[in-house]
Amino acid sequence: MEHRGVFQMLARSALRLFAVTLVCVAVFAAPSAARAEDAPERNIMMQYGLGVGSVLCSLVYGPAKVVYATLGSFTGGMAFLLTGGRTDVPREIIQPAVRGDYIVTPEHLTFNQPLEFVGHEGALDKTASNDSDW
Repeated sequence: MEHRGVFQMLARSALRLFAVTLVCVAVFAAPSAARAEDAPERNIMMQYGLGVGSVLCSLVYGPAKVVYATLGSFTGGMAFLLTGGRTDVPREIIQPAVRGDYIVTPEHLTFNQPLEFVGHEGALDKTASNDSDW
């Protein structure tokens, strides 16, 4: 009976943290009117807000990404074993899971840089795979 109460308390805490994170993202990433004579630099309060928002978002996003990468690595390892040592199958599982962003930066909150949860193939990997295909 006690475990159920602890689980409910943890679920409520996680839900509150997620709600606070969403509110912070909505407030700090909201577009504002810009004029041509406005300086492109952010004021100090905007920088502070984006920094706090990125930390709060990273507290939720970072562990989720680490769990995803860990499970992807484990699944890729199992795929390696189950395919008899083939490397192409686990690579297709592990690379998207492990690559990508692990923290949220202010650039992500201002939409200057995309936040990549699932990573993509790097430029060096594309040239290496194209050379070995023939």
